[in-house]
Amino acid sequence: MEDRQQNGPDALVLDEWMKTYGRDVINLAYAYVHNYHQAQDITQDVFLKAFSRMHTFRGDSSIKTWLLSITANRCRDYLRSWSKRNELFDETPISMKHSADDTERAATERLASDELWQAVSQLPVPYREVLILYYQRELSSQEVALVLDITEQSVRTRLHRARAMLREIYKGGEVHGAN
Repeated sequence: MEDRQQNGPDALVLDEWMKTYGRDVINLAYAYVHNYHQAQDITQDVFLKAFSRMHTFRGDSSIKTWLLSITANRCRDYLRSWSKRNELFDETPISMKHSADDTERAATERLASDELWQAVSQLPVPYREVLILYYQRELSSQEVALVLDITEQSVRTRLHRARAMLREIYKGGEVHGAN
Protein backbone atom coordinates (compact mmCIF):
# COMPACT_ATOMS: atom_id res chain seq x y z
CA MET A 1 0.00 0.00 0.00
CA GLU A 2 2.88 2.35 0.84
CA ASP A 3 4.37 1.84 -2.64
CA ARG A 4 1.08 2.69 -4.30
CA GLN A 5 0.83 5.97 -2.42
CA GLN A 6 4.38 6.92 -3.39
CA ASN A 7 3.86 5.96 -7.04
CA GLY A 8 0.44 7.62 -7.25
CA PRO A 9 1.63 11.23 -7.59
CA ASP A 10 4.41 10.16 -10.00
CA ALA A 11 1.89 8.29 -12.13
CA LEU A 12 -0.30 11.40 -12.23
CA VAL A 13 2.69 13.48 -13.33
CA LEU A 14 3.50 10.95 -16.04
CA ASP A 15 -0.12 10.96 -17.21
CA GLU A 16 -0.02 14.76 -17.43
CA TRP A 17 3.25 14.65 -19.39
CA MET A 18 1.76 12.14 -21.81
CA LYS A 19 -1.31 14.29 -22.38
CA THR A 20 0.68 17.50 -22.71
CA TYR A 21 3.72 16.33 -24.68
CA GLY A 22 2.66 13.03 -26.24
CA ARG A 23 1.91 14.52 -29.65
CA ASP A 24 5.27 16.36 -29.68
CA VAL A 25 7.10 13.14 -28.83
CA ILE A 26 5.36 10.93 -31.41
CA ASN A 27 5.69 13.53 -34.17
CA LEU A 28 9.40 13.94 -33.48
CA ALA A 29 9.86 10.16 -33.43
CA TYR A 30 7.96 9.84 -36.71
CA ALA A 31 10.09 12.55 -38.27
CA TYR A 32 13.15 10.45 -37.48
CA VAL A 33 11.95 6.93 -38.32
CA HIS A 34 9.21 7.49 -40.96
CA ASN A 35 7.19 4.59 -39.60
CA TYR A 36 4.10 5.31 -37.52
CA HIS A 37 4.10 2.05 -35.57
CA GLN A 38 7.80 2.35 -34.73
CA ALA A 39 7.19 5.97 -33.66
CA GLN A 40 4.48 4.70 -31.30
CA ASP A 41 6.90 2.15 -29.82
CA ILE A 42 9.57 4.80 -29.38
CA THR A 43 7.04 7.11 -27.73
CA GLN A 44 6.17 4.39 -25.21
CA ASP A 45 9.88 3.82 -24.55
CA VAL A 46 10.42 7.54 -24.01
CA PHE A 47 7.65 7.86 -21.43
CA LEU A 48 8.72 4.67 -19.65
CA LYS A 49 12.27 5.97 -19.48
CA ALA A 50 11.07 9.39 -18.29
CA PHE A 51 8.95 7.73 -15.61
CA SER A 52 11.83 5.57 -14.39
CA ARG A 53 14.19 8.55 -14.33
CA MET A 54 11.74 11.17 -13.13
CA HIS A 55 13.80 11.66 -9.96
CA THR A 56 16.89 12.55 -12.06
CA PHE A 57 15.24 15.52 -13.79
CA ARG A 58 17.19 18.51 -12.49
CA GLY A 59 15.09 21.26 -14.01
CA ASP A 60 17.96 22.63 -16.13
CA SER A 61 15.51 22.67 -19.04
CA SER A 62 11.77 22.43 -19.50
CA ILE A 63 10.02 19.06 -19.25
CA LYS A 64 9.26 19.32 -22.98
CA THR A 65 12.94 19.83 -23.81
CA TRP A 66 13.92 16.92 -21.56
CA LEU A 67 11.36 14.59 -23.16
CA LEU A 68 12.35 15.62 -26.69
CA SER A 69 15.98 15.03 -25.79
CA ILE A 70 15.14 11.51 -24.64
CA THR A 71 13.13 11.06 -27.87
CA ALA A 72 15.97 12.25 -30.12
CA ASN A 73 18.44 9.96 -28.36
CA ARG A 74 16.10 6.98 -28.55
CA CYS A 75 15.48 7.61 -32.24
CA ARG A 76 19.20 7.87 -32.97
CA ASP A 77 19.75 4.60 -31.12
CA TYR A 78 17.00 2.98 -33.17
CA LEU A 79 18.42 4.27 -36.46
CA ARG A 80 21.86 2.91 -35.53
CA SER A 81 20.55 -0.43 -34.33
CA TRP A 82 21.30 -3.69 -36.05
CA SER A 83 17.61 -4.50 -36.40
CA LYS A 84 16.90 -1.24 -38.21
CA ARG A 85 19.78 -1.70 -40.65
CA ASN A 86 18.50 -5.17 -41.51
CA GLU A 87 14.79 -4.39 -41.51
CA LEU A 88 12.90 -4.22 -44.79
CA PHE A 89 11.78 -0.67 -45.45
CA ASP A 90 8.09 -0.22 -44.81
CA GLU A 91 6.97 1.31 -48.10
CA THR A 92 3.26 1.37 -47.33
CA PRO A 93 2.27 5.03 -47.32
CA ILE A 94 1.19 6.16 -43.89
CA SER A 95 -2.19 7.24 -45.28
CA MET A 96 -2.88 3.60 -46.25
CA LYS A 97 -2.44 2.25 -42.71
CA HIS A 98 -5.24 2.01 -40.17
CA SER A 99 -5.08 2.62 -36.44
CA ALA A 100 -7.33 3.56 -33.56
CA ASP A 101 -5.25 6.66 -32.86
CA ASP A 102 -6.95 8.80 -35.53
CA THR A 103 -6.09 12.17 -33.99
CA GLU A 104 -2.37 11.46 -33.75
CA ARG A 105 -2.43 9.73 -37.12
CA ALA A 106 -4.04 12.77 -38.75
CA ALA A 107 -1.35 15.03 -37.35
CA THR A 108 1.36 12.65 -38.51
CA GLU A 109 -0.19 12.37 -41.97
CA ARG A 110 -0.29 16.16 -42.30
CA LEU A 111 3.41 16.22 -41.49
CA ALA A 112 4.18 13.48 -44.01
CA SER A 113 2.11 15.06 -46.77
CA ASP A 114 3.64 18.49 -46.53
CA GLU A 115 6.06 19.02 -49.42
CA LEU A 116 8.58 20.95 -47.35
CA TRP A 117 8.77 18.26 -44.69
CA GLN A 118 9.16 15.67 -47.43
CA ALA A 119 12.25 17.57 -48.56
CA VAL A 120 13.44 17.81 -44.95
CA SER A 121 13.11 14.03 -44.63
CA GLN A 122 15.71 13.66 -47.41
CA LEU A 123 18.35 15.43 -45.34
CA PRO A 124 20.93 13.62 -43.21
CA VAL A 125 19.74 13.16 -39.60
CA PRO A 126 21.90 15.92 -38.01
CA TYR A 127 20.36 18.53 -40.32
CA ARG A 128 16.86 17.07 -40.30
CA GLU A 129 16.68 17.02 -36.50
CA VAL A 130 17.64 20.69 -36.05
CA LEU A 131 15.04 21.79 -38.61
CA ILE A 132 12.34 19.70 -36.98
CA LEU A 133 13.12 20.88 -33.46
CA TYR A 134 13.59 24.53 -34.43
CA TYR A 135 10.76 25.05 -36.92
CA GLN A 136 8.23 22.31 -36.30
CA ARG A 137 8.57 21.92 -32.53
CA GLU A 138 9.32 25.67 -32.20
CA LEU A 139 12.21 25.27 -29.76
CA SER A 140 14.74 28.06 -29.37
CA SER A 141 18.29 27.43 -30.57
CA GLN A 142 19.28 27.12 -26.90
CA GLU A 143 16.61 24.45 -26.32
CA VAL A 144 17.62 22.61 -29.51
CA ALA A 145 21.21 22.61 -28.24
CA LEU A 146 20.03 21.08 -24.95
CA VAL A 147 17.93 18.42 -26.69
CA LEU A 148 20.76 17.39 -29.01
CA ASP A 149 23.55 17.94 -26.50
CA ILE A 150 25.48 20.23 -28.84
CA THR A 151 26.49 23.90 -28.68
CA GLU A 152 24.22 26.71 -29.82
CA GLN A 153 26.81 27.55 -32.47
CA SER A 154 26.52 23.99 -33.81
CA VAL A 155 22.73 24.44 -33.94
CA ARG A 156 23.10 27.65 -35.94
CA THR A 157 25.66 26.04 -38.27
CA ARG A 158 23.45 23.01 -38.87
CA LEU A 159 20.42 25.23 -39.50
CA HIS A 160 22.41 27.25 -42.04
CA ARG A 161 23.66 24.13 -43.83
CA ALA A 162 20.23 22.48 -43.72
CA ARG A 163 18.61 25.54 -45.33
CA ALA A 164 21.29 25.48 -48.05
CA MET A 165 20.59 21.77 -48.66
CA LEU A 166 16.86 22.48 -48.94
CA ARG A 167 17.52 25.24 -51.48
CA GLU A 168 19.53 22.69 -53.48
CA ILE A 169 16.68 20.17 -53.33
CA TYR A 170 14.21 22.78 -54.59
CA LYS A 171 16.57 23.68 -57.44
CA GLY A 172 16.35 20.04 -58.52
CA GLY A 173 19.64 19.02 -57.00
CA GLU A 174 20.36 16.02 -54.87
CA VAL A 175 21.48 15.90 -51.27
CA HIS A 176 24.55 13.72 -50.96
CA GLY A 177 24.88 11.58 -47.86
CA ALA A 178 21.16 11.73 -47.12
CA ASN A 179 19.66 8.93 -45.07
